[in-house]
Amino acid sequence: MRFLAKLAPLFAVIFVYASSATAQVTQITPDEARAKALAGELVLIDIRTPGEWVETGLPDVALTADMTDPAFIQTLLAIRDQNPATPLALICRTGNRSGYVTGELYKAGMTNVIDVVEGLSGSGVGPGWATRGLPIRKAAAPIYAQITTVQP
Repeated sequence: MRFLAKLAPLFAVIFVYASSATAQVTQITPDEARAKALAGELVLIDIRTPGEWVETGLPDVALTADMTDPAFIQTLLAIRDQNPATPLALICRTGNRSGYVTGELYKAGMTNVIDVVEGLSGSGVGPGWATRGLPIRKAAAPIYAQITTVQP
């Protein structure tokens, strides 16, 4: 119940985007997400909490947007404003939260959002970013230099 209470701000703002979105949520693997982020074909966003970022680090090419923060949607929109035509790909620890949030964003009419299945730590779907050996940066370290999107 406490988790749902933390998501209340997300739902309060998300309905601003309510429309008749019919597209299905696209899912990609961590390998695909990193390659596409480096190619400028998507912006990867880690939606876990700051404590998780400190504990495990972040994908080296990922911006951050704490999904429990009341400004979560505003952060996503600020990132989207920098890259209006570029998909936003969301990643979490196991893919559960990113799958849920991308689904809710689509239902509310926000398209061009991708779910990175497996997450950072892996799940039943696959091994995840870390186990695949993809680069991880410390929470305080700068994002990979090739990524030009600025953290809001």
